[in-house]
Amino acid sequence: MRVLNKQKLEKDIRALFRTVNAGQGTQVNEEKFIIELSRLLEENELRSPIQGTSSMSVMIADLRGFTYMLEKFRSDDIINILNEFFARMVSIIDTHGGQINKFMGDSIIAYFDTGEVPQASVLNVLHCAIEMQLAMDAVNVISARMGLDSLYIGIGIDTGDVVASVLGSDIYREFTMIGSTVNLASRIEAYTLRGQILMSENTWKHVANLVETGQVNEVGAKGMSKPLRFYELMAINTPQRIALPKRDNRKAPRIKVSIPVYFQLLDGKNILPEVYEGEVVDISYGGMLFVTPKAIEKFADLKVSIGLSPYANDPVDIYERPSMCKSWTRGWKSDLNSPSLMMPPAPMSKSLSTV
Repeated sequence: MRVLNKQKLEKDIRALFRTVNAGQGTQVNEEKFIIELSRLLEENELRSPIQGTSSMSVMIADLRGFTYMLEKFRSDDIINILNEFFARMVSIIDTHGGQINKFMGDSIIAYFDTGEVPQASVLNVLHCAIEMQLAMDAVNVISARMGLDSLYIGIGIDTGDVVASVLGSDIYREFTMIGSTVNLASRIEAYTLRGQILMSENTWKHVANLVETGQVNEVGAKGMSKPLRFYELMAINTPQRIALPKRDNRKAPRIKVSIPVYFQLLDGKNILPEVYEGEVVDISYGGMLFVTPKAIEKFADLKVSIGLSPYANDPVDIYERPSMCKSWTRGWKSDLNSPSLMMPPAPMSKSLSTV
């Protein structure tokens, strides 16, 4: 069984096709063509094992809230918009010299060789990430035309050593990457909100003087001896300034409300038994602001139970991470930008007022 670098092989075959066509009227020597094609197949075969490690930037891009869309729309529409999404993202990654490692559901894992000039390579990866976010506007035009919700991606990036190899058996095998760089990119991506690009400190160090970033984020991560630090990419200043498009995660109008909310902290996949009470003070199409007597750690995993409508008999459970927690006159205020809230507004009582 042969495992081929499909992305590179397609490029090489296209180049061979152009070479053959350049003959224009001359008879193509079939034997030479077969020999050349066999050479390309041989060159693009991924053999195992690949010795040693390579320095790479690993990028993981994931659609936010896509699971909710699976429950709401027809499967053929979901497949069509996914193919549109993947086609545009892969084209951008390929243009920037990246390689697709695999698709995992609605996620893309890609890698970029750091090469001899890490700064230039990392800068190229960040340019790629911003272009991917910009391309989501075109994806959403098509999504709207199909009657679907808007799509948003979160992108996580880490740079470091990666072990790359073909793993498996004669029945099934594939090219894959393993190592702490892959794991860290995955963890960082999990903290992204819609439209965000987050990079590790390892990545940021290569381009610190060339990019604009938001507030430094630090979170405690299970299995890590020190807090995980990552940076939100806002803009790149060279060779020309290119900024990340701002996504409005909490869509207007915002409605003042007073709705009880209950939440529990998660430890991995386990829900801790202690239940805390709070109050939702405003809600919008896709987000809410709530107040609690207890400070909640930024990006903490929460199970939140809330009645989204006074007409609902059962509360809705939301699993999300607050993107901020600030001291307030009535305790602590936190926000949730939840795709689970992206539904047509339910009827609200007359006591509610628009802000």
